[in-house]
Formats: sequence, C-alpha cells, structure tokens
Amino acid sequence: MARARQVAAASLAIAALVVLSLLSRVTWRSSVPDAAELRLSWRISAPSHRQCRPPTEAELSGVLPHMRPSEVCTDAAIPFRLTVRLNGDTLHSEPVERSGPRARTITIYRSFPVSPGSHALDVTFLPDPQPVDSLQDLAMTLSDRVVAGPGEVILVSPDETGGLSAIDSRTRPAGRR
Repeated sequence: MARARQVAAASLAIAALVVLSLLSRVTWRSSVPDAAELRLSWRISAPSHRQCRPPTEAELSGVLPHMRPSEVCTDAAIPFRLTVRLNGDTLHSEPVERSGPRARTITIYRSFPVSPGSHALDVTFLPDPQPVDSLQDLAMTLSDRVVAGPGEVILVSPDETGGLSAIDSRTRPAGRR
C-alpha cells in the first residue's frame, strides 16, 4: 500500500511539472491587442522630514536617569504627486505616499493602454506641495518623445542619474523584445 502511494505521488508530481512546463510556453496577450502599453515601475526609499526637540519634563518623569533621551524625534513622510501627460493631455495625476503605514519605500506600478505610434510623454514625480529648494533633489521628471508599436511596452523607470528614463521601441537593444 505504501508503494502504491509513492507511485501515485510521483506520478502526480510529474504530471504537475508537465502541465506547468506547457503553461509557461503560453504567450500573454493584451486584452486590447492593437494597443501599446505605457508602464511606470519603480521603488524608492521613502524620504521623510525629521524634526527633533529636547524632551519635556513630563516626558522625562518616571524615566530612569540613564535611560533618558537627549532629544525626541518624529519623522513625517514626504508626500509626492505623480502626473503623467501624453501628447499634452493629463493621462493620470494622483498623490502618492509610502507603500504602507510602516513601509520605508514608495512603490510605483501603473500601466496605461496607449495607441501605437509616436507620443510626447511627460512624467513628473514631485514632492507635494511643490518642492522647496531643500526638496528639489527628490524630484524625478521625464520629458521625451516615445515610440511603440502594437503590443509593445514603453517602460518608464529611474535611471542611474536619479531622473526618469523611458525604454521604447527606439531605445530597446537590438534583438530584444
């Protein structure tokens, strides 16, 4: 009886691997086959504004002398606004905050169907309200002309300079799809 269970389990595992292998060869098709897709995808450390002050007497009461803090600090998350314009029209605009209440990252993953062809693309990811000089280095912007054919993806993500860049059918390395 134990041998029969082992054979059945092995047969089931092999069948599952075969089905998984066959399913991995299935090509994903867009629900709108003639459309291209604009995809924004990145994750950054969530910047915050730290404010520190000396503790009050009330905060120090009941705390052992060797455990008293020299200062009390609070971190306030810096909110951002993501705006996407395509050919001068606002495609998307929304406030963006941390990925979760205790998260230390901001995650962006948005996708939009667009018509194939050449488009003027403007993406801004700015601290909201508008950045003061001390927050200007947190801003990421992109203003570029992008091209995509039917079923292709235009990917917008941060580049090595701290700005945003787009990879489209013109900038994709040869031989890659």
